Amino acid sequence: METASDQKRASVQRGDLDGEPTWVLTHPDGARLEVAERGATLLSWQAPGADGTPVDLVDGYLSAAELSAQDGYRGAVLAPWTNRVRGASYSFDGAEHRLEPAATGRDEALHGLLTQARWRRAAATFSDSDRMLRLTATIDPDTYPGYPFSLEVTATYSLGLGSEGESRLGLELVAVNTGEAPAPVALGWHPYLRLPGHETIDDLVLEIPARSRVLTDFSLIPLPGEQAYAGVAAPVRYAPLGGTRLDDAFTHLVPDDGGVVATVLRSTRTGESLTVEQEPVQATVVHVFTGDALVRGARASVAVEPCQTMADAFNRPDSADAVVLAPGQARQLVSDIVYRRPEGQA
Repeated sequence: METASDQKRASVQRGDLDGEPTWVLTHPDGARLEVAERGATLLSWQAPGADGTPVDLVDGYLSAAELSAQDGYRGAVLAPWTNRVRGASYSFDGAEHRLEPAATGRDEALHGLLTQARWRRAAATFSDSDRMLRLTATIDPDTYPGYPFSLEVTATYSLGLGSEGESRLGLELVAVNTGEAPAPVALGWHPYLRLPGHETIDDLVLEIPARSRVLTDFSLIPLPGEQAYAGVAAPVRYAPLGGTRLDDAFTHLVPDDGGVVATVLRSTRTGESLTVEQEPVQATVVHVFTGDALVRGARASVAVEPCQTMADAFNRPDSADAVVLAPGQARQLVSDIVYRRPEGQA
């Protein structure tokens, strides 16, 4: 007879993506999560749909070749910065630093340092309702050009159920400064969302609870100072998304009655929705990308990215205090994706 301990051990297993090691986490309700060891990258999340059959809710890499190429940074964990750094260079604590630019033909550094790193399993924990997988990676002063600081970064993925039976995928990112000097740190997450029964995002409705859109130059670097902010009416609503191309950040976020910022992707046809939740103090920006330039599956999904700062924060005077992490201190980003089915369906 299978015991509770047997069930817990079976909840996390090793997987494989064309030779790339992965971790697979399952939940008793039928939800399933797969995360690559490379980058702690979210590859897939399935949950029971309206009829109980598992449905795919994120659009991750399908092969080891895609994971290596990193097109679109699908499911990426972003640390120690989010989005991009102008000119792949920045000044911090009186010193100039030169990062390696991304392989995009432009001279920017994209999405941090850990998207290709090997993350180690630190723990797998279980409760009556949740299943959690914790992975860790380190940044050492000699590992990455232009970032002479020491960090330990932990990514904890969780599968669980909400109070009304909704399926939840959670990510908690924590960066600890393990060095002896302050370090610049900002965290983010880059999941791509999709809803069952929709081959593209064009018929979906997107609502972003923000009062400002971030204005950028041709390199998608925010304009200086207050020029970067364009006021918008909250919530920003695209109904439907068809005909709209977004690679935009939104800020001055408005929390709901529960104190969280909730960006909602909804199908008016099926009644299903995905909500990205983030803490307004921890994460002041949500970036939205409609995937128009993806090599595979253009506009098949939409990236909704909780970020602690806007792009190029390492070079912005108005973000200088926000990115400083003192020795021994930790910085945290908590985000959940919530899948809701039509009322009365499980």
